[in-house]
Amino acid sequence: MLDAVVVGAGISGIYQLYRLRQAGLSVQLCEAGDGVGGTWFWNRYPGARFDSESYTYGYFFSRELLDEWSWSEEFAGQPETERYLNHVVDRFDLRRDIRLGARVSAAVYDDAAAAWTVTVENGERLRARFLVTAVGPLSEPYVPAIPGLAGFAGVWHHTARWPREPVDLRGKRVAVIGTGSSGVQVIPHIAAEAAELVVFQRTANWCTPINNRPITPERMREIRRTARTIHRTCQETPGGFVHRPLSVSALEVGEEERRERFQRLYDAPGLTMVLANYRDITTDRAANAAVTDFLRGKIRERVKDPEVAERLIPTDHTFGMKRPPLEDGFYEVFAQEHVSLVSLAEEPILRFTPAGIQTAARHYEIDVAVLATGFDAVTGAIRRIDIRGRDGVRLDRHWEAGPRTHLGLQSAGFPNLFFVGGPQSTTGNIPRATEIQVDWVMDCLRHMADHGHRYVETTPAAEEAWLAHVESTVRGTVLEDATSWAFGSNVPGKPRVYQLYAGGIPQYRARCAEAVEAGYTGFVFG
Repeated sequence: MLDAVVVGAGISGIYQLYRLRQAGLSVQLCEAGDGVGGTWFWNRYPGARFDSESYTYGYFFSRELLDEWSWSEEFAGQPETERYLNHVVDRFDLRRDIRLGARVSAAVYDDAAAAWTVTVENGERLRARFLVTAVGPLSEPYVPAIPGLAGFAGVWHHTARWPREPVDLRGKRVAVIGTGSSGVQVIPHIAAEAAELVVFQRTANWCTPINNRPITPERMREIRRTARTIHRTCQETPGGFVHRPLSVSALEVGEEERRERFQRLYDAPGLTMVLANYRDITTDRAANAAVTDFLRGKIRERVKDPEVAERLIPTDHTFGMKRPPLEDGFYEVFAQEHVSLVSLAEEPILRFTPAGIQTAARHYEIDVAVLATGFDAVTGAIRRIDIRGRDGVRLDRHWEAGPRTHLGLQSAGFPNLFFVGGPQSTTGNIPRATEIQVDWVMDCLRHMADHGHRYVETTPAAEEAWLAHVESTVRGTVLEDATSWAFGSNVPGKPRVYQLYAGGIPQYRARCAEAVEAGYTGFVFG
């Protein structure tokens, strides 16, 4: 019997495997894909790249790794990130414990043995004391139930399952459905190749420029020199980034000074507009209105057709309610004659036909459909596994009204099952949150070994308390009224529950540490 099975070979699963191996435990990592990388294996559509600075997203556990890897851009593209994660796997000899093409379909807890039986889709079974899911919050694609898709005679791809082979779009009539982060990234690249491009937009987003730039050798040397400071800054900021909010309110300065600040942030790289802004742009509605009005003006300035500009201005949320997509020439695309924008609020899709897409207003003949329709986020990938805990209780049923965990690490009735990068814990720059969880899991396993415990599980009371705390982190903020994947709003029938953690990384780390210092409060060992 193994000590542990890890599910998912993304950045969090790879780190979990590294730490388990470092501790001398026997472990197998099961990955559904035929390569490692998780998000950066599956999402290989043109334009896919970080919105976190490359050097803040990668690993900090090895000085040698920091010294030998050079990032080429502030915000690396998918190919470079996939190479990086493969380099890490080979650098630390992790590949021998990774099973590729091994999608986990079920996991059943054996109470008598205090162990899990994990079933792979090919029928193979693994036995392990501990099971760790590291499947990622954005890994289960959401394909809307549009009638007729199966009968579409052209080619269609979801951005989250883009093929390895280049998709030839030259001279093709292409439709993109969705203008979230993936759509915003892929649309300019498709527009550069397609003969015609129709963009179907369900809801507009407040997109800000990525302002990406190369990392020079001199800049990379400085990053290496200050790596520990960068890591410490990420650990101390709410979102796990190098950006800190200003200490002043947007309402404490004059309008001219405020707009100048907004412009500097708009011209700066990455997520600075939301992360390095005035401290209250997501908590005070008047401050939020000021930045939202500024961005509304930017869209009208960049999109020359006034009717198109108004369609691209969100009306269902203000800036900061959702993580803003970072764009590179997205708004300018709509000035091109072969590109058109369809608002699904005005002209809903009725069905696919063999030759294209029929809306309530007309028929669009297309050769290629690109579904940039996002994910069944946070819980989707975990719930698709048939996980059964004590007395055969299904995790899917336990989470029927929304995820229930303590610290985002365990659910009541599921001993020796840990979630890394799962619900009610992840926030912002995901690797900076999940490294806290991986390290916590390792400390817990060490504690169990030292005290001769066979299992650990959380309690229903601890779940209730954590659920109340998670809900309190969004109450009174602009997040409270958001309709987004963070609430499951994009998936019909999914309960509207905040699935992430808005308390920030420092508070999350403190809560995890407090539980340990108080004798693992909320956890029961046996």
